[in-house]
Amino acid sequence: MAEYDFKLDLNVENNSHTQLVKRIPKGSRVLELGCATGYMSEYLRRELDCYVVGVEYDRAMAQKAKQHCDQVIVGDVQKDNWLKSLGDEPFDIITCADILEHLRDPISLLKKLPKYLKEDGRLLASLPNGAHAALRLELLEGRFSYEDTGLLDRTHLHLFNYHSLRELFVRSGFRVDELSYTFHDMADTEIVRRLENLGLSASDKALGMFHTPEAAAFQFIVTAHPDELVSIEDFPALTDKPMESSIEVYRNLYDQLHQTGETAATRLEMVNERDQLLQQQRDEMHGLIEVRDQLVNQQQELNRVLHETQAKLTDEQAKNDELSHQYKMSERAVRSMGHEKDAVEHRLKSAKQHLHDVTNSTGWRVYTKLMLPLSLFRRFKPAIGGLIKNPKMLATWVKEGKRLYKAGGLTAIRNRLTDHASPTYTYSLWIKDVEPVGLPKLESIEALNEWEGRPLISIVMPVYNVEEAWLREAIDSVLAQTYDDWELCIADDASTKTHIKRVLKEYETRFKRIKVVYREENGHISAATNSALELATGQFVGLMDHDDVLAPHALFFVAQEIILHPDASVFYSDEDKLNSEDVRYDHYFKPDFNPDLMRSHNMICHFGVYRRSLLEKVGGIREGYEGAQDYDLALRCLRELDTRKEVRHIPWILYHWRAIPESTASGADAKSYAMKAAINAVKDDLESRGIEAKVSESKLIAGMIRVEYPLPEVQPLVSIIIPTRNGEALVRQCIESIKNRTDYKNYEIVIVDNQSDDPKTLEYFSQLASVDRVKVIRYDHPFNFSAINNFAVKQTTGELLCFMNDDIEVISSGWLDEMVSQGVRPEIGAVGARLWYPDGRLQHGGVVLGLGGVAGHAMKYTFEENRGYMGRSVLVQNYTAVTAACMLVRREVFESVDGFDEENLAVAFNDVDICIRIYQQGYNNLWTPYAEFYHHESASRGAEDTPEKQRRFSGEAQYMLDKYGPLLERDPAYNPNLTRCGEDFSLNWKGVEED
Repeated sequence: MAEYDFKLDLNVENNSHTQLVKRIPKGSRVLELGCATGYMSEYLRRELDCYVVGVEYDRAMAQKAKQHCDQVIVGDVQKDNWLKSLGDEPFDIITCADILEHLRDPISLLKKLPKYLKEDGRLLASLPNGAHAALRLELLEGRFSYEDTGLLDRTHLHLFNYHSLRELFVRSGFRVDELSYTFHDMADTEIVRRLENLGLSASDKALGMFHTPEAAAFQFIVTAHPDELVSIEDFPALTDKPMESSIEVYRNLYDQLHQTGETAATRLEMVNERDQLLQQQRDEMHGLIEVRDQLVNQQQELNRVLHETQAKLTDEQAKNDELSHQYKMSERAVRSMGHEKDAVEHRLKSAKQHLHDVTNSTGWRVYTKLMLPLSLFRRFKPAIGGLIKNPKMLATWVKEGKRLYKAGGLTAIRNRLTDHASPTYTYSLWIKDVEPVGLPKLESIEALNEWEGRPLISIVMPVYNVEEAWLREAIDSVLAQTYDDWELCIADDASTKTHIKRVLKEYETRFKRIKVVYREENGHISAATNSALELATGQFVGLMDHDDVLAPHALFFVAQEIILHPDASVFYSDEDKLNSEDVRYDHYFKPDFNPDLMRSHNMICHFGVYRRSLLEKVGGIREGYEGAQDYDLALRCLRELDTRKEVRHIPWILYHWRAIPESTASGADAKSYAMKAAINAVKDDLESRGIEAKVSESKLIAGMIRVEYPLPEVQPLVSIIIPTRNGEALVRQCIESIKNRTDYKNYEIVIVDNQSDDPKTLEYFSQLASVDRVKVIRYDHPFNFSAINNFAVKQTTGELLCFMNDDIEVISSGWLDEMVSQGVRPEIGAVGARLWYPDGRLQHGGVVLGLGGVAGHAMKYTFEENRGYMGRSVLVQNYTAVTAACMLVRREVFESVDGFDEENLAVAFNDVDICIRIYQQGYNNLWTPYAEFYHHESASRGAEDTPEKQRRFSGEAQYMLDKYGPLLERDPAYNPNLTRCGEDFSLNWKGVEED
């Protein structure tokens, strides 16, 4: 850095440092950035009595500068650590003498400086002119030679001309008061020689273009002051301002020459003439610039064509080589294929004839006629069963048929039955026909807005470089709220797009309830959200992104829920997505708070509202989790709460999530870092709770999480209880699959024989007597599923009880490891498994209360490639109930609810009943897709096909309705906006009544 160790000579007027010093008043407090050895600082202190603080990166130079400055800070001005040493008193002058061109991001430095200037303080800067005549000639000559010093110093990272220099300061928040320069004019002979070498005419007009002020300027001198209102929109006006005349510099030279005895009159006349000539020739520079641009463009085009040609030649050569190889291989293949051609043609001919015979047969014609009715029957078989159980459902079906017919005739009914309508179109119809049902009336809105204890809700919105239209739409959606008691707190995260500040200033000025803080540095979404949070004064805080939209009644529903549940601290709602055409799609109707689903993905997300004291307690948004910062926040808040009492779900679409390429709403790939951040957030949550577990991205569905809990060091004994009657083939298949496909070692199999009289079955039981870990016990009473299992439990010693049907066949060998690792968790009650029909359709993905009457199986009959509604057929989660066809529960939990209900539920719904009672004891029941079985459903007991069985079934169904009516109407693991007429999680067309 020795080249920047100058001696200051103030007798030389045509020098940037001289010009800077002349602009510093006596007695000023000066911050000199890049003070080098302090050669300018020495003069400021000695002659102008200034207080000088120098900042220098080079330690050796800073050591020398200490003798000339009042204080020297060793630091890199591109970083922030040096700022802490400045103290609180601002400066009159800040100088940047030949340093901005060396910085990677000069705007970042300039934006930091206004807070360190007094109200009338000024910034002085000098920078080399990147459009000097010498550089222009170099560009015309096709070169640009960097040197150790000078205009093309090797350490210069930026070049500025008159226009870009003004733009630099405008973008940095400064208004330029003065822009002058030192000069270095080139001799005409040198210009002529170099132009002629290029084959260009060295006319007077061409020469004049190299003597304009922009070409003669060597160092620009800038005086500027901070101005928050300056914007790039002002830039064209600024650049129209003519460059300051060089006359003042020449006059100073004249005075200097006059003092030494020189004859100045002639020189002054020459100066005036030259200045007039420069002013006349200013516009003529454009012609030469056009010539230069043409030559540069031609050269660039030639280079581009050359590179493309070379690349094509290389590619063609590679292709030729590959084609040559393929040709040789093809010759061999053709010779081989020739022998097979006749055989293939013969087989094809036979196949066509066979196909013709089949499609023209009577059987095929009958099949095609029956195919649609059969497929519809399979699809609606569960609903038909529900209708048999609950005939009142027929009225709902008729009403739905009338609605569809009125909306679109028989076509609408057919589309509904055959699922030909697109999900987005169907959802649009639902929005039109159903969503308005239950929305608050005007009198309810007015009453809530006048409620004495209504809460103030602060909406927190971080903003960074979002499209203007989407930003306005987001803010306008808050302004359109029917609930009045809110404030919008916005943090602009140092946006670089100029419209951001303009739009925010506009809203901030017009609406008192909108507060804005403008961050000086970009800190990403976490830091920006915290900045906005510092503005909030409401008791509750809602999180909103800068391009999303709130439903008009969003804050009404939130405020109503807050008033109805004053002990709650976290509120969340349903949500959907919004495309760039403002079409709503991809609805997510969520369950009530579901702890294990929350560890599979962020189910709270939007619209999340938190008690502000809770946010302050956990420290707000945590940096380092960008992409999943709201997920991390929710997990940390939930650790502080009794989630059944203090977390409230509002089953309404209150938030429309904008799906744009950079948003996570557009898919898991939009923010790849979000997945990593989400995994880290869940890991941290588990570690904070003292829970050991492995957290990874799910292999069953992208963008979701799997948590694997460890088995206890000493594996507890699992008693697998299998009731059966005359089911030798089935029970043999079940037991063999357990023995051959179970990794877990510590288990026993207890067969409960309920009055079998089949010789083969009895013979098999006799064989099992000598099989290790298998025993057979007899239950010699009429069939009662509840009584049989209660009886068996008393005959076992296992810490864990696994109830299993005899028609179950193990698929995944890790099934018991998974169920045990979940079942030993102290907060978990019953654990259910994923059961498949042998044809590959889902039989059990969890039990949903109220489907078809009492209960139904989630997403029944879907195939493996179907991930279910919002991934719920492949995510570990909590359901209120699971099926006892394969269910594991700790003995202590089973005994705490007195086992199965023998008296009232002998056959049906006994598993639903015990699960509900376990849930009401405070445990969470869990379903996992990682324990998989085939279920040959009800093969040993048969269907409910006799009057006696149907009377018994109806009685047990009525018992459940009488006992759990409200819970069956509103399953916390489901959503009232989803259908209760089927098991496919489709939309509820009946509408949602107000709670």
